[in-house]
Amino acid sequence: MRIIALCIQHMRARGINQWDEIYPNLQVVEDDARSGSLFLVRQDGQCIAAVGLNDVQPDEYRMLPWRCETGRALVIHRLCVHPNWQQRRTGRLLMDFAEAFAKEHGFSCIRLDAYTGNPQALGLYERRGYHRIGQAYFPRRELPFYCFERMVE
Repeated sequence: MRIIALCIQHMRARGINQWDEIYPNLQVVEDDARSGSLFLVRQDGQCIAAVGLNDVQPDEYRMLPWRCETGRALVIHRLCVHPNWQQRRTGRLLMDFAEAFAKEHGFSCIRLDAYTGNPQALGLYERRGYHRIGQAYFPRRELPFYCFERMVE
Protein backbone atom coordinates (compact mmCIF):
# COMPACT_ATOMS: atom_id res chain seq x y z
CA MET A 1 0.00 0.00 0.00
CA ARG A 2 2.97 2.30 0.55
CA ILE A 3 3.90 2.22 -3.12
CA ILE A 4 0.29 2.94 -4.11
CA ALA A 5 0.16 5.90 -1.70
CA LEU A 6 3.42 7.26 -3.15
CA CYS A 7 2.07 6.85 -6.69
CA ILE A 8 -1.14 8.67 -5.77
CA GLN A 9 0.87 11.54 -4.27
CA HIS A 10 3.17 11.67 -7.31
CA MET A 11 0.26 11.65 -9.78
CA ARG A 12 -1.63 14.34 -7.87
CA ALA A 13 1.46 16.56 -7.92
CA ARG A 14 1.33 16.28 -11.72
CA GLY A 15 -2.42 16.97 -11.88
CA ILE A 16 -3.40 13.33 -12.52
CA ASN A 17 -6.45 12.32 -10.49
CA GLN A 18 -6.45 8.67 -11.52
CA TRP A 19 -6.47 7.08 -8.03
CA ASP A 20 -7.49 8.24 -4.58
CA GLU A 21 -7.88 7.03 -1.00
CA ILE A 22 -10.93 4.97 -1.96
CA TYR A 23 -9.40 3.12 -4.91
CA PRO A 24 -7.17 1.21 -4.96
CA ASN A 25 -7.56 0.26 -1.32
CA LEU A 26 -6.13 -2.35 1.04
CA GLN A 27 -9.02 -4.77 0.42
CA VAL A 28 -8.39 -4.77 -3.35
CA VAL A 29 -4.67 -5.39 -2.86
CA GLU A 30 -5.29 -8.13 -0.28
CA ASP A 31 -7.77 -9.79 -2.65
CA ASP A 32 -5.11 -9.74 -5.40
CA ALA A 33 -2.58 -11.30 -3.02
CA ARG A 34 -5.01 -13.99 -1.80
CA SER A 35 -6.01 -14.93 -5.34
CA GLY A 36 -2.41 -15.13 -6.53
CA SER A 37 -2.87 -12.30 -9.01
CA LEU A 38 -0.56 -9.74 -7.37
CA PHE A 39 2.96 -9.57 -8.77
CA LEU A 40 5.78 -7.44 -7.36
CA VAL A 41 9.16 -6.17 -8.48
CA ARG A 42 11.63 -5.93 -5.62
CA GLN A 43 14.99 -4.20 -5.47
CA ASP A 44 17.21 -4.64 -2.41
CA GLY A 45 14.26 -6.05 -0.45
CA GLN A 46 11.99 -3.11 -1.26
CA CYS A 47 8.88 -3.27 -3.41
CA ILE A 48 9.41 -0.90 -6.33
CA ALA A 49 6.52 -1.90 -8.59
CA ALA A 50 3.34 -3.98 -8.60
CA VAL A 51 0.67 -5.20 -10.97
CA GLY A 52 -2.47 -7.30 -10.81
CA LEU A 53 -2.98 -9.93 -13.52
CA ASN A 54 -6.14 -12.01 -13.86
CA ASP A 55 -9.10 -12.63 -16.15
CA VAL A 56 -11.57 -10.40 -14.28
CA GLN A 57 -12.94 -7.68 -16.53
CA PRO A 58 -14.66 -4.62 -15.09
CA ASP A 59 -18.37 -4.27 -15.90
CA GLU A 60 -17.44 -1.11 -17.82
CA TYR A 61 -15.73 -3.30 -20.45
CA ARG A 62 -18.93 -5.11 -21.48
CA MET A 63 -20.14 -2.81 -24.23
CA LEU A 64 -16.77 -2.20 -25.87
CA PRO A 65 -16.03 -3.56 -29.37
CA TRP A 66 -13.16 -5.88 -28.42
CA ARG A 67 -11.26 -7.46 -31.30
CA CYS A 68 -10.44 -10.69 -29.47
CA GLU A 69 -13.69 -12.63 -29.63
CA THR A 70 -12.48 -16.12 -28.72
CA GLY A 71 -10.27 -17.43 -25.95
CA ARG A 72 -9.44 -15.85 -22.62
CA ALA A 73 -8.36 -12.28 -22.02
CA LEU A 74 -5.71 -11.44 -19.42
CA VAL A 75 -6.55 -8.16 -17.72
CA ILE A 76 -3.84 -5.88 -16.34
CA HIS A 77 -4.92 -4.06 -13.19
CA ARG A 78 -3.30 -1.38 -11.02
CA LEU A 79 0.15 -1.26 -12.57
CA CYS A 80 2.20 1.05 -10.39
CA VAL A 81 5.86 1.95 -10.16
CA HIS A 82 7.49 3.71 -7.21
CA PRO A 83 8.13 7.32 -8.29
CA ASN A 84 11.89 6.92 -7.74
CA TRP A 85 11.89 4.02 -10.22
CA GLN A 86 9.81 5.62 -12.95
CA GLN A 87 11.61 6.43 -16.18
CA ARG A 88 14.01 3.55 -15.45
CA ARG A 89 12.35 0.85 -17.57
CA THR A 90 10.51 -0.64 -14.57
CA GLY A 91 7.08 -0.23 -16.19
CA ARG A 92 8.40 -1.90 -19.32
CA LEU A 93 9.72 -4.75 -17.19
CA LEU A 94 6.26 -5.28 -15.70
CA MET A 95 4.69 -5.22 -19.15
CA ASP A 96 7.27 -7.72 -20.45
CA PHE A 97 6.32 -9.97 -17.53
CA ALA A 98 2.57 -9.57 -18.13
CA GLU A 99 2.92 -10.37 -21.83
CA ALA A 100 5.06 -13.45 -21.12
CA PHE A 101 2.58 -14.52 -18.42
CA ALA A 102 -0.29 -14.26 -20.91
CA LYS A 103 1.54 -16.41 -23.44
CA GLU A 104 2.62 -19.03 -20.87
CA HIS A 105 -0.91 -19.37 -19.48
CA GLY A 106 -2.73 -19.64 -22.81
CA PHE A 107 -4.45 -16.27 -22.97
CA SER A 108 -5.52 -15.06 -26.41
CA CYS A 109 -5.26 -11.34 -25.70
CA ILE A 110 -4.43 -8.76 -23.06
CA ARG A 111 -6.77 -5.95 -22.00
CA LEU A 112 -6.27 -2.94 -19.80
CA ASP A 113 -7.49 0.58 -19.22
CA ALA A 114 -5.52 3.77 -18.71
CA TYR A 115 -6.67 7.15 -17.46
CA THR A 116 -6.82 9.66 -20.29
CA GLY A 117 -5.25 12.23 -17.97
CA ASN A 118 -2.09 10.11 -17.60
CA PRO A 119 -0.04 10.66 -20.78
CA GLN A 120 2.93 8.64 -19.49
CA ALA A 121 0.82 5.50 -19.08
CA LEU A 122 -0.94 6.02 -22.41
CA GLY A 123 2.40 6.34 -24.16
CA LEU A 124 3.73 3.16 -22.57
CA TYR A 125 0.82 1.07 -23.85
CA GLU A 126 0.72 2.64 -27.29
CA ARG A 127 4.47 2.15 -27.79
CA ARG A 128 3.98 -1.53 -26.96
CA GLY A 129 1.39 -1.99 -29.70
CA TYR A 130 -1.82 -1.91 -27.67
CA HIS A 131 -4.84 -0.73 -29.67
CA ARG A 132 -7.40 1.70 -28.32
CA ILE A 133 -10.75 -0.04 -28.37
CA GLY A 134 -12.89 2.64 -26.76
CA GLN A 135 -13.50 4.57 -23.58
CA ALA A 136 -14.95 3.69 -20.20
CA TYR A 137 -15.94 5.86 -17.26
CA PHE A 138 -15.21 4.75 -13.72
CA PRO A 139 -16.76 6.15 -10.52
CA ARG A 140 -15.36 9.38 -9.06
CA ARG A 141 -13.14 10.07 -12.09
CA GLU A 142 -13.46 13.30 -14.01
CA LEU A 143 -11.96 11.94 -17.22
CA PRO A 144 -12.61 8.68 -19.07
CA PHE A 145 -10.19 5.79 -19.39
CA TYR A 146 -9.01 4.47 -22.73
CA CYS A 147 -9.43 0.71 -23.00
CA PHE A 148 -6.64 -1.10 -24.82
CA GLU A 149 -6.21 -4.57 -26.24
CA ARG A 150 -3.36 -6.52 -27.77
CA MET A 151 -3.33 -10.04 -29.15
CA VAL A 152 -0.93 -12.49 -27.53
CA GLU A 153 1.78 -13.48 -29.99
